[in-house]
Amino acid sequence: MLDSIKQWWYTVIKEQYELTVWFEDSCTTNLDTKEETFTRTKKTFQMKGISKHTNNHIKGVDINGCAVEIKTVKPFDYHIVKIY
Repeated sequence: MLDSIKQWWYTVIKEQYELTVWFEDSCTTNLDTKEETFTRTKKTFQMKGISKHTNNHIKGVDINGCAVEIKTVKPFDYHIVKIY
């Protein structure tokens, strides 16, 4: 009972997001079929605020209060989940 009240209270007053970003590492091309294969790296951040998010630029503040800015030339995939 107390945990459910605590979770409800966090949803009212607190903001927390989980940001997952996939960066493209390398591209391998098969010369016979002309098929490209991409390898990606996944990074996860716990954020308390996100001020800008596009395919090339993400800006915000993490849980510890440090500024986080990800800016690339190539577009990357990202996923934002609101926890509280």
